[in-house]
Amino acid sequence: MPDKFTLIAIALMAVISVSLAIGAYVGYKSGSEMEGTDAIVEDTAASTVGAEATAIGPAITDVVGEPAGFTIAGIIAGFIIGYYWPEVFRRRESDA
Repeated sequence: MPDKFTLIAIALMAVISVSLAIGAYVGYKSGSEMEGTDAIVEDTAASTVGAEATAIGPAITDVVGEPAGFTIAGIIAGFIIGYYWPEVFRRRESDA
């Protein structure tokens, strides 16, 4: 059984993650112009070099929309960074 701190941290992470996902979904569905500037930048760069902007491959943002896609990517990245955090920032006996 995890200690109290771990349970609170997990609960807080879950609440924040769900809040971000719900907020992104509601904003996307309400049509509140939450679109990113990626397409604008890509079109400007493509017109500067005289090419057409094309997609390299399918992305999660094509399936669920940009706000929800970046929320999902941020959650996954947070899990990965959180998993490796102790290994990367651990003090070794030789460093002390």
